[in-house]
Amino acid sequence: MRGKNNKKIFIVVIVIIAILGIAYKAVLAPTIKSKQIQAKMQEAKECIKESEFNKSIDLLGEVQNLDIDNENLLLEIINLTLTIDGDDAYNFLKRYVDKVGEENLSTNIKNILNSAQEAPKSAQMNINSGKYVSPIWIKLNKDDMNIGHSYYYTTNGEEPNKNSTKYRGDIYITKTTTIKIIGYNREGKSTQVSTFNYIIDNNILNKLKNNIETAEKLISETKIGSDIGNISEKEKNKLQNIVNNAEKLVKNKVIKYSDVYNMNNELENGIKIFKNNIIKPVDKSELKVYIGKANNLYNSSSEGNKEGQYKPAARGSLKKSISTAENIYNKNSATQNEVDYQVSQLKSAINTFKQQKIKQTTGNVEQKILGKYIVLANDPYGMEINKFTKEWIIAGRTESEDWSKKILGRRESGNTLYYTTTDRPITIKLIDDNTISYEGSVYRLLTAYQLLSIAYDKEPGYASYAVLGGFGVSQSDINYFYSHH
Repeated sequence: MRGKNNKKIFIVVIVIIAILGIAYKAVLAPTIKSKQIQAKMQEAKECIKESEFNKSIDLLGEVQNLDIDNENLLLEIINLTLTIDGDDAYNFLKRYVDKVGEENLSTNIKNILNSAQEAPKSAQMNINSGKYVSPIWIKLNKDDMNIGHSYYYTTNGEEPNKNSTKYRGDIYITKTTTIKIIGYNREGKSTQVSTFNYIIDNNILNKLKNNIETAEKLISETKIGSDIGNISEKEKNKLQNIVNNAEKLVKNKVIKYSDVYNMNNELENGIKIFKNNIIKPVDKSELKVYIGKANNLYNSSSEGNKEGQYKPAARGSLKKSISTAENIYNKNSATQNEVDYQVSQLKSAINTFKQQKIKQTTGNVEQKILGKYIVLANDPYGMEINKFTKEWIIAGRTESEDWSKKILGRRESGNTLYYTTTDRPITIKLIDDNTISYEGSVYRLLTAYQLLSIAYDKEPGYASYAVLGGFGVSQSDINYFYSHH
């Protein structure tokens, strides 16, 4: 009995061992192998990222040995290896073919094998030729490479061939470099030589980084407020947004020179605007003087129809300008630009007010020409302008010295006006309300608006106070022109 029991126990043990062996082979072994393959594939990918190409190829060889007749694994290995070299990818394919036999190849694998005999494609890089601000890694586009094809390149200007440096993964460009590259298939057919020019210039990048530091310091040291030395929250946020964009650009792996150049210009302009908007001590002395002059004019004037009085609404317009100027004068946070602008506006308002003063009655002809202009010449040398006032006949060229003739006496007869001046007698004949004969030549009488139109058509810069102010064109005339032109 005991012998029979021992025999039964032995048989049971053998059966259990057999079952465990079958389970290991069916379940555990494939699982362990799969994990080994995944681990080595991941390690190979990491090596490629670190440009350790030889090590990655060795690891992929170990991966294939774990399951050498696995077609899906082969395709994954080839896809990864093509980022390094088409020859290495072909070697993995050849090992697979030798293992399973050509008669057992799938259509997909046969097509890949046959593609090795195709003419090679001209090299295409992942980064285009151009100007960059920091070292770059460049590599061939994997989709443009066939299995079994190899590429060779030079960086010294010479034409490449199979004796040149073989392409194996990324090429690190640290300085201005010209790469010439050629491709071959396994039968020796080659591509045309492709040339790629890379300029590395980090000066503009260093300038941008310095300006980022300058801007960040300005932002941190300038408080938001309305006191001297403060700035508005809006202006502070504007510069901060530019800095954020600049910092984001600097962190890019590949940075074009043009992008950095444009960003640096934007940041420099932002810094300039920021500084200009910091509240500074303001000189209001000139504004105070003109407020005083305007008040004296206003207080000593009256409106009416008599000589020496001012036309209706003239005083109200001047008073409005005075009030606006006084508001800026009393504003603690007023900038120098605001103050200077009000000075120019108040000057213009004073001049406009003076022109509203009713003057002595003049003759019929003179009444129609006073304050009007004629253009004596309009040629490549400029414009010769003549204006008629109560006391002067003012003329001159916009690009040369002006001159004036003081009126010593006048006489009207019919439609003709005779002037005696400090220069010579002048005769003006009124043809109609808009036309005169001046010293025998016919001219059209022009308002300030019409004169500005002619000047603007000739040269926009002529239609300005700097050019025409000497001929009696006021700032208000110019403002009116540009608001209606």
